[in-house]
Amino acid sequence: MQDFHYQILPLHHVHDSQKELVNAVYEMWEMTFGKVLNDAGATLDFSDFFRSHSAGVILFKNEIVGFNLFTVFDLELKAHGKHPYFEYLEPKTIQSLKERKQTRLMTMEYFTVSATWRRKYRGIPWSEILTGLGLQYMDQSPADAVIGTPRMDLGVDKMCARLGAKPIQDKVDKMNYPCAVMVFDKEESRHFLNAETHYWVKRLWKIHLREKLQPGAREATAYNRENDRDLM
Repeated sequence: MQDFHYQILPLHHVHDSQKELVNAVYEMWEMTFGKVLNDAGATLDFSDFFRSHSAGVILFKNEIVGFNLFTVFDLELKAHGKHPYFEYLEPKTIQSLKERKQTRLMTMEYFTVSATWRRKYRGIPWSEILTGLGLQYMDQSPADAVIGTPRMDLGVDKMCARLGAKPIQDKVDKMNYPCAVMVFDKEESRHFLNAETHYWVKRLWKIHLREKLQPGAREATAYNRENDRDLM
């Protein structure tokens, strides 16, 4: 466990020491989702990577295990409400979110686990762990909730439901895949039903917080973020 780390990697204000890792995350994102969308007859929107505010990255030493991308939208800002990400939301859904005072929404998108790690450690629920770490991030951020469109053909919607997500409207077709529309509420103390998921999330989040507070706690490496700056 001591060789595993979780980082919230800023994507807009990138420190020189972070550029190598940001490029590695981008290359894995482009390779993975370029193929996924091409197989579905759709095209990857490269602006989605730049639009994202940050990436949550699990590392083993200097090797990327997996990541997902985060963006924060505020429905009280008209320009944010016009963003294409919200084209799939019905007007009554937006109104319901506003009534629940969930206007500042964080997205978790483009879940990616390295093919090497999928093969080597197939028994570890990396998708649940990445999602759980993203929820820990949201819980301590100014965001009100997480909104997402998990794919139904791969059962990602069921995985999200196990972690506490609730559907807020009927399914949609997104990038030629059937997707649920789900929301995770904010929680003061989050518990995960799967014991392995709970263990990994809590341990990796604890390490993340310790390294933020004590940036010199471990030996500097190419991916050591002594100036880790969350954008939320």
